[in-house]
Amino acid sequence: MLNCFGMTTQNKFQETIYDRLFWHTAERDDAKVADHLYHRREMDVVYAMDEATLFDSFFNYLQEIQVFDHLLNIDPKKQRRKNVSFYQITLVFLMKVIGSVKTMDEISDLLLTDELLMNMCGFNAYQVKNGSCQRGVKLSKKPRPEIRGSLCVDTVANHIVKITSVRIEYLFNRCIRQLAKQGIFPKKIHAACDATLYETTSKFKGCGSVTHKVKVKARGYRKTGELKEVSVTLYGWKVWAIYEIKTGIPLAIKIDTIEKPDNLHILAVLEQAKKNVKHSGIIDSLVIDRGFLDGKVLYEIDQQGLEFVIPLKRNMVAAKDARQLALNSECPAPVTRTVEVVHGYGKKKYTEKVFTTLVGVPDILTCDWFNPKGSKANTTKNGYEPISLNAVVVKKWNNKTPPLEKQVVFVTNMNVKDPFIAFDRYDDRSLMENKLFREVKQNWHFEHPPKKTKEGVFIQTYMTMAMKALTTAFLKWQEEQLHLEALGKQTTWKMYRRKLKVLNRNKLIVFAGQYFGIFPSHEVFMLANVPVHDIATELNITREQIYAKYTDAPLAENF
Repeated sequence: MLNCFGMTTQNKFQETIYDRLFWHTAERDDAKVADHLYHRREMDVVYAMDEATLFDSFFNYLQEIQVFDHLLNIDPKKQRRKNVSFYQITLVFLMKVIGSVKTMDEISDLLLTDELLMNMCGFNAYQVKNGSCQRGVKLSKKPRPEIRGSLCVDTVANHIVKITSVRIEYLFNRCIRQLAKQGIFPKKIHAACDATLYETTSKFKGCGSVTHKVKVKARGYRKTGELKEVSVTLYGWKVWAIYEIKTGIPLAIKIDTIEKPDNLHILAVLEQAKKNVKHSGIIDSLVIDRGFLDGKVLYEIDQQGLEFVIPLKRNMVAAKDARQLALNSECPAPVTRTVEVVHGYGKKKYTEKVFTTLVGVPDILTCDWFNPKGSKANTTKNGYEPISLNAVVVKKWNNKTPPLEKQVVFVTNMNVKDPFIAFDRYDDRSLMENKLFREVKQNWHFEHPPKKTKEGVFIQTYMTMAMKALTTAFLKWQEEQLHLEALGKQTTWKMYRRKLKVLNRNKLIVFAGQYFGIFPSHEVFMLANVPVHDIATELNITREQIYAKYTDAPLAENF
């Protein structure tokens, strides 16, 4: 958890790494596991849970899907001194992002002074203890710490922001393309498009600003509950994303200053997403929020062969016409779906039947803004023929029946014979808000860049989204590998685990009276006569062989 100052603690860092880099379906229950070990003294398999081992398995996966090669290509080649490679600095920042380390200052205690993690980034024990160089040591007025850390925090921040926006966007796109080559995405992709604000202060170099009016509770002489209108200025950037709904992975990202309209980059980010997934499938449909309601843009999406669903604004002519047509007896009959929803727990648990009623309205002809020129088209010109769209009118939504003028209306180029197809497609858009934008802001510290500059924001945004995509795919890959292993098939995951154990990466220190010894973890369990079946099979060793390895020299030679 975060401490009272909002800083990331070591325990929170470890838990975050565990959640993001280890596939686990079992429910945690320490008491039951302890009872099982105490009475039965056996287990199926042991995994190492330290951060270094989990990062090592993740890096092994990145090498397998050929992402590591592209990390080398983002080097801006602006370093004057080469005692530390830019590649090493990139790996340190990558660990910061995955571990949800909130600020750059925190990486000193959580990363730069951790010998195992820094060893994975190419630093040795001497560098972790004494630093990679001695510049600034004599000038420092503070007492020298016992463990100085492999790098200075400012060194990491100053170097990482030198990556250009073109290079970091290239890295993100290459990551998605490599995932597409691995078959992560379905053949036909149902995607969502949305934009979120990256709010900063006015002190961020290169930020945009937008001023709008909001209503707030009035104080003073006004009546209780009365609202007044005030002007609010926001600073920062805006991030556009195309989101693959099934896997929860962002397919493409665009960034611009905060004052830009939502519909500005939708076609560009869609085109980039199509390029990124072309190795495995196609984008078949797109759901969009009403902020993107632009007839010219929607027409272009339609011409590209994509199905789309978007809600209309309440007072639009097309929305009013759709509501009226839904009342017409000639219109298709309303369709109602019933879903049982469970509420509460224990004695307070109950089941509620939730009803949703929709009406599909085909061939709405009052969407005069839907054409190649959008709202600028001269719809009163002789010979102008409106292009029809279909509509879905929501009569009842989760047992709530709104008045006629407040009924939600969606427009789509899909067939609305079954209106729930279009309705459910749009309903899945909420996953993007909750599992992408809210997730990266709250749990990935998305809005805490390494520097308060445009470059810092771009690095933080693209690297966070890239790691979000890769860790999601990594967990899915682990699930698939474990499933294949359960079927007795050879897997790269099993091969990696064997390599890890043979290299003795995960070791334990064991004390006995005035003595202590250091052993690989699987040897400790087997020596203690706790059977670990998978290890015995994979390494083809017995308890007696391990014992002989340390106590009987002739037998150890045979081993």
